[in-house]
Amino acid sequence: MVEPKSEESQQSERPLPPWFYANMVHLAGGAYDATFTFIHMNPTVLPENINGQHNPTQQAQVEVNMPVGLLKAMIPLIVKAIADYETRFGPIPAPGFEEGQKA
Repeated sequence: MVEPKSEESQQSERPLPPWFYANMVHLAGGAYDATFTFIHMNPTVLPENINGQHNPTQQAQVEVNMPVGLLKAMIPLIVKAIADYETRFGPIPAPGFEEGQKA
């Protein structure tokens, strides 16, 4: 007789969702948790708003909630990943990180 799979084993076998492209991120947090909302902003699609101005479209792609301890633990991992990338491909231009400026 074959036993049905437990809910835990079914969840671990669930495929990952399709990848998402995000070029913006919003970070919100409280005393215990942090929430990243990854957003795709498409500046080429410029619908007119009520005032006749054109605004880029934004669509939230995914939201990730995590404890702030994990957020802090990620910092050295991200710093290392960026250093490795820049060693291989050269500096990444980013506002606030210009030569001689403190972040």
